[in-house]
Amino acid sequence: MKNILKKIKISNYTYIFIIICALCGYIKNISIILCICLIHEFGHIITIKLFKYEIDKVEILPFGGYTTINKRINSSINKDILIALSGIFMQLILSFIIYISKNHFNQITYNLIIKYNFIIIIFNLIPIIPLDGNKIIHHFLEKLFSYHLSYQLNLIISIISLLIFTYINYKYHFDNYFIISFLVYKIIMAFKNYKYLENRFLLERYLYNFNYNKIENNTKNIKSLKKNVLHYFKENNHYIKEKKKIAEYLYRF
Repeated sequence: MKNILKKIKISNYTYIFIIICALCGYIKNISIILCICLIHEFGHIITIKLFKYEIDKVEILPFGGYTTINKRINSSINKDILIALSGIFMQLILSFIIYISKNHFNQITYNLIIKYNFIIIIFNLIPIIPLDGNKIIHHFLEKLFSYHLSYQLNLIISIISLLIFTYINYKYHFDNYFIISFLVYKIIMAFKNYKYLENRFLLERYLYNFNYNKIENNTKNIKSLKKNVLHYFKENNHYIKEKKKIAEYLYRF
């Protein structure tokens, strides 16, 4: 637990946001929000540790948290979905605990906790990179499509969702500009990192042996590779294992 606590970092944006809220008289509000965010991230942390993955860092932002996991891209899709859901699940547990112990809170504090907890759950379900809702959709896309196509579809869904979110929220509280700026930055980084991630996805398949859920024959090209599926390419009436085709692709220059 001590090692986990050392990896929890509060971003500079959060410090600025805390100061602004304190000056405006909203110190209770920001304290409740940050506590809920920590509880949400501990949901992710518990599940990540259960699956024996390593955590690089946990960053606490003014409107949520962001846990970076050190794991292979070709990990279990089902485990990835459970990790994405675990933060929201922890908040649902929090809602139940607060409800059964509401007599220990004054009405204003109780209403604030319930309100912010609900808002953070709904916010995290929005399918925008890097929110949990986006991760859940992305992982389900990976069950249906290739890594290449699911990544592209996920970017499209994220951009459309961000445009809708921005249209609805741009004229409201100033904190929305923090949120929108952060989401725009993360989508841009997802664009920039795509080629690196795709090559890493292929390199993992070449270097390591994974437990695959099924086998797929007659694979058309490298871009068709799916997570959790072992692929064979048919050439001249015989089948070639995917590692050979990946090696040809990675060392083609």
